[in-house]
Amino acid sequence: MQVMNRDTLRTLAAANGLTIPEERLELVLREYESLMQTLRELNALQLPAEAEPADTFSLAPPPLSSGRR
Repeated sequence: MQVMNRDTLRTLAAANGLTIPEERLELVLREYESLMQTLRELNALQLPAEAEPADTFSLAPPPLSSGRR
């Protein structure tokens, strides 16, 4: 896995149409590294194949109901 650095983070953000202000780059980089560490820890768990998650996680916001705007 490639090590994330400020330049790579900035490039990935730009590829997704985002601009991260220079003063926030370090914070976003630390948050990314924390997320990657958490994912490594979760992947290291020895769970049986039939184990089901207790919760469902999504990065997408919930859909709006038809009456809301």
